Amino acid sequence: MKKHIFIAAASAALFLTSCNKEKKATDSTSATADSIASKPSDSAAIAGTQDEIVKSTSTDKSGKTLEMTFNNTKNTATVVFNKETIELQGQKPASGIWYKNDHYELRGKGEEIELTKDGKTVFKK
Repeated sequence: MKKHIFIAAASAALFLTSCNKEKKATDSTSATADSIASKPSDSAAIAGTQDEIVKSTSTDKSGKTLEMTFNNTKNTATVVFNKETIELQGQKPASGIWYKNDHYELRGKGEEIELTKDGKTVFKK
């Protein structure tokens, strides 16, 4: 009988001790994460203040070049075509890309890209 009581007490003590250690480990992990996030140098990286910029160049069959700079953070595209800089605002395509302004429209999917001006195609690859 004494042996059973001793085993039960030892098991209970072991169980309670292991639960307490797990809780302490979780608490110290969250405290570490909080202290890391509160550092001034890391808060800018967490906030994501830098714009995501992607640049691309495309050349059609006739040798015309279309230079494109996409700002994915602001959902804009800047296109340089025939020495003209064109600012376009992102639209919601079903798939691919779609940017436009009052006169120009840039659409594409995969390797295909098309720039139109007032409904007329001026560049196509």
